[in-house]
Amino acid sequence: MSILALTYDDVMLNYRTSNFVASNSLAGAFSAESAEECARLLADLANQFHAFEEVMLRALRGEWPSVVVLVNSWHRLIGDVLEAASGQFPDLVQKSNDQFSIMTASSVLSAEPIGYLNRLISEVPFLPLVSRFGRNIGASVVAINAVRLLLPGCPPLRIDVSPGWPDLPEGSDIDRYRRLVDLALRSMQPPLSRLKDLFNLNTGECAELFNVTRQAVEQWETNGDVPTARREKLANLLSIGELMERKLSPGRLPLVARRRADVYGGLTMLEMVRADRDDELRKLTEQAFDWSGAA
Repeated sequence: MSILALTYDDVMLNYRTSNFVASNSLAGAFSAESAEECARLLADLANQFHAFEEVMLRALRGEWPSVVVLVNSWHRLIGDVLEAASGQFPDLVQKSNDQFSIMTASSVLSAEPIGYLNRLISEVPFLPLVSRFGRNIGASVVAINAVRLLLPGCPPLRIDVSPGWPDLPEGSDIDRYRRLVDLALRSMQPPLSRLKDLFNLNTGECAELFNVTRQAVEQWETNGDVPTARREKLANLLSIGELMERKLSPGRLPLVARRRADVYGGLTMLEMVRADRDDELRKLTEQAFDWSGAA
Protein backbone atom coordinates (compact mmCIF):
# COMPACT_ATOMS: atom_id res chain seq x y z
CA MET A 1 0.00 0.00 0.00
CA SER A 2 1.30 3.46 -0.89
CA ILE A 3 2.13 5.66 2.07
CA LEU A 4 -0.16 8.29 0.57
CA ALA A 5 -3.11 5.93 1.08
CA LEU A 6 -2.32 5.52 4.77
CA THR A 7 -3.75 7.48 7.63
CA TYR A 8 -1.52 9.02 10.25
CA ASP A 9 -2.37 6.16 12.63
CA ASP A 10 -1.43 3.63 9.93
CA VAL A 11 1.99 5.08 9.17
CA MET A 12 2.71 5.29 12.88
CA LEU A 13 1.37 1.79 13.50
CA ASN A 14 3.69 1.03 16.42
CA TYR A 15 3.59 4.50 17.86
CA ARG A 16 1.43 3.40 20.79
CA THR A 17 2.18 -0.34 20.97
CA SER A 18 2.94 -2.35 24.09
CA ASN A 19 6.63 -2.37 23.14
CA PHE A 20 6.92 1.14 24.53
CA VAL A 21 4.63 3.94 25.59
CA ALA A 22 5.20 6.79 23.19
CA SER A 23 3.61 9.31 25.52
CA ASN A 24 6.35 8.54 28.05
CA SER A 25 9.01 8.95 25.37
CA LEU A 26 7.56 12.28 24.34
CA ALA A 27 7.29 13.40 27.95
CA GLY A 28 10.92 12.54 28.55
CA ALA A 29 12.01 14.27 25.35
CA PHE A 30 9.95 17.31 26.27
CA SER A 31 11.99 17.64 29.47
CA ALA A 32 15.35 17.48 27.68
CA GLU A 33 17.78 20.36 28.13
CA SER A 34 19.37 20.22 24.69
CA ALA A 35 18.29 19.37 21.18
CA GLU A 36 20.82 16.52 21.16
CA GLU A 37 19.33 15.01 24.32
CA CYS A 38 15.81 15.43 22.95
CA ALA A 39 16.72 13.63 19.71
CA ARG A 40 18.43 10.85 21.64
CA LEU A 41 15.33 10.28 23.78
CA LEU A 42 13.22 10.06 20.63
CA ALA A 43 15.59 7.63 18.87
CA ASP A 44 13.39 4.61 19.62
CA LEU A 45 10.57 6.30 17.74
CA ALA A 46 12.59 7.09 14.60
CA ASN A 47 11.09 4.32 12.47
CA GLN A 48 7.59 5.24 13.57
CA PHE A 49 8.01 8.76 12.21
CA HIS A 50 9.05 7.59 8.75
CA ALA A 51 6.02 9.34 7.25
CA PHE A 52 7.81 12.64 7.69
CA GLU A 53 10.89 11.32 5.90
CA GLU A 54 9.16 10.04 2.77
CA VAL A 55 6.19 12.37 2.48
CA MET A 56 8.13 15.56 3.16
CA LEU A 57 10.35 14.90 0.12
CA ARG A 58 7.32 14.57 -2.15
CA ALA A 59 5.55 17.50 -0.57
CA LEU A 60 8.53 19.76 -1.24
CA ARG A 61 8.20 18.91 -4.93
CA GLY A 62 4.63 20.17 -4.82
CA GLU A 63 2.69 16.88 -4.79
CA TRP A 64 -0.72 17.73 -3.37
CA PRO A 65 -1.57 14.30 -1.81
CA SER A 66 1.79 14.31 -0.01
CA VAL A 67 1.17 17.81 1.33
CA VAL A 68 -2.17 16.69 2.75
CA VAL A 69 -0.59 13.68 4.50
CA LEU A 70 2.26 15.83 5.82
CA VAL A 71 -0.03 18.55 7.19
CA ASN A 72 -2.28 16.02 8.90
CA SER A 73 0.71 14.12 10.32
CA TRP A 74 2.14 17.34 11.73
CA HIS A 75 -1.25 18.30 13.16
CA ARG A 76 -1.44 15.00 15.04
CA LEU A 77 2.18 15.22 16.18
CA ILE A 78 1.54 18.67 17.66
CA GLY A 79 -1.45 17.21 19.48
CA ASP A 80 0.71 14.44 20.94
CA VAL A 81 3.38 16.90 22.07
CA LEU A 82 0.74 19.12 23.69
CA GLU A 83 -0.66 16.07 25.45
CA ALA A 84 2.79 15.36 26.90
CA ALA A 85 3.22 19.02 27.84
CA SER A 86 -0.14 19.16 29.61
CA GLY A 87 0.94 16.31 31.85
CA GLN A 88 4.09 18.16 32.93
CA PHE A 89 2.74 21.70 32.94
CA PRO A 90 -1.01 21.43 33.70
CA ASP A 91 -1.19 25.12 34.56
CA LEU A 92 0.28 26.14 31.20
CA VAL A 93 -1.30 23.63 28.80
CA GLN A 94 -4.90 22.58 29.31
CA LYS A 95 -7.29 20.41 27.35
CA SER A 96 -11.06 20.76 27.23
CA ASN A 97 -13.42 18.95 24.84
CA ASP A 98 -10.39 17.66 22.87
CA GLN A 99 -9.17 21.23 22.35
CA PHE A 100 -5.90 22.53 23.80
CA SER A 101 -5.24 25.98 25.21
CA ILE A 102 -1.91 27.52 26.19
CA MET A 103 -1.23 30.12 28.86
CA THR A 104 -0.12 33.39 27.30
CA ALA A 105 2.37 35.93 28.65
CA SER A 106 -0.54 37.82 30.25
CA SER A 107 -1.70 34.66 32.09
CA VAL A 108 -4.70 34.06 29.83
CA LEU A 109 -5.49 30.64 28.39
CA SER A 110 -5.80 30.88 24.61
CA ALA A 111 -6.34 28.46 21.72
CA GLU A 112 -4.69 30.85 19.27
CA PRO A 113 -1.16 29.44 19.83
CA ILE A 114 -2.40 26.05 18.62
CA GLY A 115 -3.22 27.55 15.23
CA TYR A 116 0.28 28.99 15.08
CA LEU A 117 1.79 25.60 15.89
CA ASN A 118 -0.26 23.88 13.18
CA ARG A 119 0.77 26.47 10.58
CA LEU A 120 4.43 26.00 11.45
CA ILE A 121 4.59 22.99 9.11
CA SER A 122 5.08 25.45 6.25
CA GLU A 123 8.55 26.19 7.68
CA VAL A 124 9.55 22.84 9.22
CA PRO A 125 11.43 21.40 6.18
CA PHE A 126 13.77 24.39 6.13
CA LEU A 127 14.77 24.52 9.79
CA PRO A 128 18.29 23.68 11.05
CA LEU A 129 16.94 21.08 13.51
CA VAL A 130 15.70 19.06 10.52
CA SER A 131 19.13 19.42 8.93
CA ARG A 132 20.76 18.14 12.11
CA PHE A 133 18.49 15.22 13.00
CA GLY A 134 16.79 14.26 9.73
CA ARG A 135 13.22 14.73 8.60
CA ASN A 136 11.72 12.13 10.94
CA ILE A 137 13.33 12.83 14.33
CA GLY A 138 14.06 16.41 13.27
CA ALA A 139 10.37 17.18 12.75
CA SER A 140 9.63 15.82 16.24
CA VAL A 141 12.39 17.90 17.83
CA VAL A 142 11.05 20.99 16.04
CA ALA A 143 7.54 20.27 17.38
CA ILE A 144 8.79 19.90 20.95
CA ASN A 145 10.92 23.02 20.77
CA ALA A 146 8.06 25.04 19.23
CA VAL A 147 5.72 24.14 22.09
CA ARG A 148 8.39 24.89 24.71
CA LEU A 149 8.98 28.32 23.18
CA LEU A 150 5.32 29.21 23.75
CA LEU A 151 5.20 28.24 27.44
CA PRO A 152 6.02 31.11 29.85
CA GLY A 153 9.21 30.32 31.76
CA CYS A 154 10.09 27.23 29.70
CA PRO A 155 13.54 27.50 28.05
CA PRO A 156 14.00 26.46 24.41
CA LEU A 157 16.09 23.44 23.59
CA ARG A 158 19.78 24.31 23.63
CA ILE A 159 21.65 23.93 20.35
CA ASP A 160 25.31 24.84 20.52
CA VAL A 161 26.06 25.22 16.81
CA SER A 162 23.60 25.67 13.98
CA PRO A 163 23.91 22.93 11.35
CA GLY A 164 22.54 25.29 8.71
CA TRP A 165 19.91 25.08 5.99
CA PRO A 166 18.81 21.51 5.13
CA ASP A 167 19.61 20.08 1.71
CA LEU A 168 16.38 20.06 -0.28
CA PRO A 169 15.47 17.31 -2.79
CA GLU A 170 15.94 17.99 -6.48
CA GLY A 171 12.86 19.61 -7.98
CA SER A 172 11.80 21.35 -4.76
CA ASP A 173 9.49 24.33 -5.22
CA ILE A 174 9.34 26.25 -1.95
CA ASP A 175 6.69 28.77 -3.04
CA ARG A 176 4.45 26.03 -4.37
CA TYR A 177 4.94 23.95 -1.22
CA ARG A 178 3.95 26.83 1.05
CA ARG A 179 0.90 27.63 -1.07
CA LEU A 180 -0.28 24.02 -0.97
CA VAL A 181 0.27 23.85 2.79
CA ASP A 182 -1.94 26.91 3.16
CA LEU A 183 -4.65 25.21 1.08
CA ALA A 184 -4.35 22.00 3.10
CA LEU A 185 -4.64 23.89 6.38
CA ARG A 186 -7.74 25.68 5.18
CA SER A 187 -9.24 22.37 4.08
CA MET A 188 -9.18 21.31 7.75
CA GLN A 189 -11.86 23.88 8.57
CA PRO A 190 -15.36 22.63 9.51
CA PRO A 191 -17.07 21.68 6.22
CA LEU A 192 -19.60 24.51 6.11
CA SER A 193 -17.01 27.10 7.08
CA ARG A 194 -14.74 25.70 4.39
CA LEU A 195 -17.54 25.90 1.82
CA LYS A 196 -18.24 29.54 2.68
CA ASP A 197 -14.55 30.36 2.49
CA LEU A 198 -14.06 28.65 -0.88
CA PHE A 199 -16.94 30.38 -2.65
CA ASN A 200 -17.12 33.54 -0.53
CA LEU A 201 -20.68 32.77 0.57
CA ASN A 202 -22.70 34.40 3.31
CA THR A 203 -25.22 32.38 5.31
CA GLY A 204 -28.13 33.36 3.07
CA GLU A 205 -26.30 32.34 -0.10
CA CYS A 206 -25.31 29.06 1.50
CA ALA A 207 -28.96 28.43 2.42
CA GLU A 208 -30.00 29.04 -1.21
CA LEU A 209 -27.54 26.43 -2.45
CA PHE A 210 -29.11 23.80 -0.19
CA ASN A 211 -32.67 25.08 -0.70
CA VAL A 212 -33.17 25.62 3.03
CA THR A 213 -33.63 28.60 5.33
CA ARG A 214 -30.89 30.72 6.86
CA GLN A 215 -31.96 29.39 10.24
CA ALA A 216 -31.34 25.82 9.07
CA VAL A 217 -27.78 26.63 8.02
CA GLU A 218 -27.16 28.46 11.29
CA GLN A 219 -28.39 25.37 13.13
CA TRP A 220 -26.06 23.14 11.10
CA GLU A 221 -23.14 25.38 12.00
CA THR A 222 -24.08 25.36 15.68
CA ASN A 223 -24.40 21.57 15.74
CA GLY A 224 -21.28 21.06 13.65
CA ASP A 225 -23.14 18.65 11.39
CA VAL A 226 -25.13 18.59 8.15
CA PRO A 227 -28.22 16.38 7.70
CA THR A 228 -27.61 13.13 5.85
CA ALA A 229 -29.78 14.21 2.92
CA ARG A 230 -27.50 17.23 2.28
CA ARG A 231 -24.11 15.60 2.74
CA GLU A 232 -23.69 14.43 -0.86
CA LYS A 233 -24.24 17.97 -2.14
CA LEU A 234 -21.81 19.32 0.45
CA ALA A 235 -19.21 16.73 -0.57
CA ASN A 236 -19.65 17.61 -4.25
CA LEU A 237 -19.27 21.32 -3.55
CA LEU A 238 -16.12 20.82 -1.48
CA SER A 239 -14.65 18.54 -4.15
CA ILE A 240 -15.36 21.13 -6.86
CA GLY A 241 -14.11 24.04 -4.80
CA GLU A 242 -10.89 22.45 -3.60
CA LEU A 243 -9.95 21.21 -7.07
CA MET A 244 -10.58 24.61 -8.64
CA GLU A 245 -8.85 26.46 -5.79
CA ARG A 246 -5.66 24.54 -6.52
CA LYS A 247 -5.93 25.32 -10.23
CA LEU A 248 -6.98 28.95 -10.22
CA SER A 249 -5.14 32.06 -9.13
CA PRO A 250 -5.83 33.08 -5.50
CA GLY A 251 -9.20 34.79 -5.11
CA ARG A 252 -10.50 33.75 -8.56
CA LEU A 253 -12.84 30.92 -7.54
CA PRO A 254 -15.73 33.09 -6.20
CA LEU A 255 -15.68 35.13 -9.42
CA VAL A 256 -15.62 32.06 -11.68
CA ALA A 257 -18.44 30.42 -9.70
CA ARG A 258 -20.68 33.45 -10.40
CA ARG A 259 -19.92 33.73 -14.12
CA ARG A 260 -22.33 32.33 -16.68
CA ALA A 261 -20.85 29.72 -19.02
CA ASP A 262 -22.06 27.94 -22.15
CA VAL A 263 -20.88 24.60 -20.78
CA TYR A 264 -23.46 25.01 -18.00
CA GLY A 265 -26.23 25.93 -20.42
CA GLY A 266 -25.81 29.64 -19.72
CA LEU A 267 -26.01 29.18 -15.95
CA THR A 268 -23.41 29.97 -13.32
CA MET A 269 -21.86 27.24 -11.20
CA LEU A 270 -23.87 28.38 -8.18
CA GLU A 271 -27.09 28.30 -10.20
CA MET A 272 -26.25 24.73 -11.23
CA VAL A 273 -25.92 23.82 -7.55
CA ARG A 274 -29.19 25.53 -6.63
CA ALA A 275 -30.86 23.45 -9.35
CA ASP A 276 -29.52 20.28 -7.66
CA ARG A 277 -27.18 19.63 -10.57
CA ASP A 278 -24.12 19.52 -8.30
CA ASP A 279 -23.19 15.95 -9.28
CA GLU A 280 -23.23 16.95 -12.96
CA LEU A 281 -21.16 20.02 -12.11
CA ARG A 282 -18.58 17.94 -10.24
CA LYS A 283 -18.14 15.61 -13.21
CA LEU A 284 -17.79 18.54 -15.62
CA THR A 285 -15.22 20.14 -13.33
CA GLU A 286 -13.18 16.94 -13.06
CA GLN A 287 -13.21 16.56 -16.84
CA ALA A 288 -12.04 20.15 -17.28
CA PHE A 289 -8.99 19.81 -15.06
CA ASP A 290 -6.02 17.48 -15.14
CA TRP A 291 -5.86 15.69 -11.75
CA SER A 292 -2.30 14.58 -12.33
CA GLY A 293 -1.10 18.16 -12.16
CA ALA A 294 -3.58 19.51 -9.61
CA ALA A 295 -1.93 22.28 -7.66
